[in-house]
Amino acid sequence: MSLDISPSSSTEREIAAARQADSVAFLHRAPFSLDAYRLGYLPGFREDCGYQQTQFKHLDIPVGMLDNDFRNPDLDRYVAQFFEHEPKVGVIGDVYDPDDVDRYVAAAREIQASYPDADLVIVPKCRKVIDMIPDALVLGYSRGYADRLAHEFSEPTNWRGRRVHILGGSPPKQLDVIEQLTRPTLTDDPPADIVGLDWNGLHRGAQFGEFWTADGWDDSGRDTNHVTVRKTVRHSLARLKEFWQAQGVWPESTPQDDSFEIEYEGPSPGDLDGAACTECEANVWTTQRGPFVAEYDTGAVCGYCSYDCYIAHRHRNNLEEIAGEQSVYLPPA
Repeated sequence: MSLDISPSSSTEREIAAARQADSVAFLHRAPFSLDAYRLGYLPGFREDCGYQQTQFKHLDIPVGMLDNDFRNPDLDRYVAQFFEHEPKVGVIGDVYDPDDVDRYVAAAREIQASYPDADLVIVPKCRKVIDMIPDALVLGYSRGYADRLAHEFSEPTNWRGRRVHILGGSPPKQLDVIEQLTRPTLTDDPPADIVGLDWNGLHRGAQFGEFWTADGWDDSGRDTNHVTVRKTVRHSLARLKEFWQAQGVWPESTPQDDSFEIEYEGPSPGDLDGAACTECEANVWTTQRGPFVAEYDTGAVCGYCSYDCYIAHRHRNNLEEIAGEQSVYLPPA
């Protein structure tokens, strides 16, 4: 007689629901966070970083996830930052000692009193802490480059039946965690509810011309001059989204659908700080048509005496406009 441990249809539905995250976050600065937001990722940053978008115009990216400064943690500072940015997901901090749990729970309850719908994450760093964190809060499962990873001090059964956010780790590693925490067991353990995950490793590969794929890193863009770091990150983000969609993990609804366009007003001659052409230093106001103006994703607004100067400077410096063609002002003929 064979032992049948195949899940029932109701169990399969429960597991499918448990695997599907409420959010997939990407924490980075602008303009990378803008591209992620447009693709449906939950944008955000670590409390000591920010989007660094002061040089950009007309960009209003919401703070979807606020991580803590784990190298220099301060609960009071984090709570103040949460109230300032009002994120959907807040990673309050790492708890190494059971004696510290009450402080972190108290901070979470202070936030919950004003933001009851926020997902507040406390990250256990020892086995005992897991059971001490109330069910109303989300457990942070460390899988990235933290000093103490979750699998080093716990078993998958310790996380089952809880709401879990997977912190870091490459997509295959995260998928392995999801499968461990949600697949059927002989003892009918309830699956963990995977409420979210984040990974910010795409940018590191892009700096070397590599983009992420489900089959590993692809370096085919390494020797392609027209492929910028931003384009490479954006390509990786699209591939990563497809990967999580195929695994049934991508959220059913996202903060941003693919067709959404950020309201953006292109540059005008009035935005120029000087009269010199960025390429040849001729006076842009004495040319027959007047200045050509481009705004780049570096934050720079450049003026040119001619279209040829605009193209030459753009290509030689491997620049990319912040919002495509609408980021270029062409003077009337």
